[in-house]
Amino acid sequence: MHVLTWLRDRGVLSPGDYEGVLHQAQRTGERIEEALLDTGVLSEAELLKHLASLYGTRFVSTERLAKATIGRRTLERVPRDLAERLHAFPVVFDRKKHSLSVVVAAPGEDDVEKQLQVVSGVREVRSYVARPAAIEAAIAKFYRDDPRAFADLAYRQMPSLDRLDVFDARPVGGPSAPTGAGGGDFQDPFAQLMGAAPPKAPTPAPWLRGGAPAPIEPPRGTVDTPESGSARMPLPEGTIPGDLPDDGPRVDPETHLEAINVLVSLLERDRGDLRGHSGQVARLCRRLAERVGLSARSRHDLVLAAYLHDVGKTTGSYHLTALNVAKYEGHRLQAQKSRLAPLKLLESASIPEGAKRILAHLYERFDGQGFPDRLAGKDIPYGARVLALAETYADLIGNPRNPYRRVLSVPQALSVLRELGGQLFDPTLADLLVHLVVGDQGEVAGGRPQALVVDPDPEETTVLEMRLLEHGFAVTVARDMSSALEKLCDGLDVIVSEVDLGGGGEGFELMERVAERAEDERPAVIFLTTRSDRDAVTRGFDLGAADFLVKPASAEVVATKAGQAVEGAAQRKVGGVSGSLREMSLPDVVQILANGRRGGRLQITAGARRGEIHFCEGQIHDASFGEARGEEAFYAMLALEDGSFHLDPGASPPQRVIHTSAEGLLLEGMRRLDEGLV
Repeated sequence: MHVLTWLRDRGVLSPGDYEGVLHQAQRTGERIEEALLDTGVLSEAELLKHLASLYGTRFVSTERLAKATIGRRTLERVPRDLAERLHAFPVVFDRKKHSLSVVVAAPGEDDVEKQLQVVSGVREVRSYVARPAAIEAAIAKFYRDDPRAFADLAYRQMPSLDRLDVFDARPVGGPSAPTGAGGGDFQDPFAQLMGAAPPKAPTPAPWLRGGAPAPIEPPRGTVDTPESGSARMPLPEGTIPGDLPDDGPRVDPETHLEAINVLVSLLERDRGDLRGHSGQVARLCRRLAERVGLSARSRHDLVLAAYLHDVGKTTGSYHLTALNVAKYEGHRLQAQKSRLAPLKLLESASIPEGAKRILAHLYERFDGQGFPDRLAGKDIPYGARVLALAETYADLIGNPRNPYRRVLSVPQALSVLRELGGQLFDPTLADLLVHLVVGDQGEVAGGRPQALVVDPDPEETTVLEMRLLEHGFAVTVARDMSSALEKLCDGLDVIVSEVDLGGGGEGFELMERVAERAEDERPAVIFLTTRSDRDAVTRGFDLGAADFLVKPASAEVVATKAGQAVEGAAQRKVGGVSGSLREMSLPDVVQILANGRRGGRLQITAGARRGEIHFCEGQIHDASFGEARGEEAFYAMLALEDGSFHLDPGASPPQRVIHTSAEGLLLEGMRRLDEGLV
């Protein structure tokens, strides 16, 4: 509204124009700038000149923005969600000056430049004004790879713009935009993009050359060699890739973290009970990160954020942990003011984006009631969830001024964190911390079944790992095929594996290695996978899998099935198998025998009725139940809920009269039961 009022007060708009534009904006819900253009009161060139004068800067026309080619490193300085929220789009990143030029709808308002400076880690942010719809189109084109993003604007507001200008991926040349008003004398290599007259004998902007594609910026993880200028050279082994300068020495990540540790420890010398707190939190975060198998880059970002999380935030008796901030209003207000203090103090240090996101979202809550963005559950960056939990734990066991006003014992602190799981903290991470601290994983008591979980995804498998531990398993985790083969040891009872293991092979190969073992030494194998095609399911069962589950699947169900598979494997190791149908349903018995490729005669007794199912290498050859024979007899027995069963493994199979697979018989039988046909 202030734009509309300013234009009216300057005499640019008549009272009638003012009312017409206001009505248009209220009717459509669009911004005033767009309403001014839609009503035809001002052209885009006129509007941008006035806006540049209002904000004291230059402008970028929609045509220029549509023709631009933006380097990937420039885009990476501002995350897409932040660009959309602030209505800001980055156009130039000057690595020498470490400055960022952006186009925004309202320069100087809502501290947009300061927010961008903190997130991007640059020394300076220069803002220019552009049409709001053009900024939205630029975000869609460059962040979402939508080549038609400018189409509607092009043909509504710029009918002279050639079709090639809008849809061709190459930068397109064209006449300079009209000179913008206000902002003083602006001189830089990218002035042609802005609404300013080009300097004499200008050097074409490297990302806006007439008709020639702009040079592609080096991908993350490479640098320019000084000798060749454009040749690519990989970063030294162990270096964290990112927005690093293209020359100069590389610092080993661990050396970098150790230097940070020393500096933070010096800062914390006078923190009393909190002396060494940040180092303790960093060590715990590292253990958690290693436990779930985070990548080296993610682990580095998390540990770095842990070292820096309290820098600049210490004020009197306030210690701004996630628990304190949630419990006390004073802590919450202080945290809202100082949550970005570490980033502001170190804004010239090029903190990695991952660490910035962790620090920026440290006070989100798992239930969505935190700040700044009220993120919930898995929308909160994983590292922020880990850091919030680790910092609170360290505070509870080391700081007598925590909310309980005394230092808690380890069991007491862990109990508090578990109780707050689902509210403040990720409940799965709280469970993981309990097992990590108590050492449950290292205490493999005699008789505990051994489980191996094979999956590249650390976050998804952590939930399953916790459920398996609760079901009494001792759990080992492997992230790829080679690691799984190393852990395929004697005494293993069950394997829960993904089929797709990335570049390290398939779970089917692991199953084939399991099948090479003697029958009484084979662990049961359950596939838990994103694959749901018929060929994958068939191959899994053909190889002898105990079950084939498609993600997302309940971790509780998977753990239960793992327990059943272990019980079934134990029963297969004895000569005969007997049991009650109340304790184990007939479908479960059939599946165990089929998946175990067992043979023999399964005798069923239900009151005065008797039945038999004949197996040969896991396939059902025949069945009888009363007067019924073949498949109909099998389907009738599936309805039994009470009775007993006994397997005679020495019985010879009769001539095969049932040719449907055991899995097919079970599926058809379940369908008939659901429809009340048996």
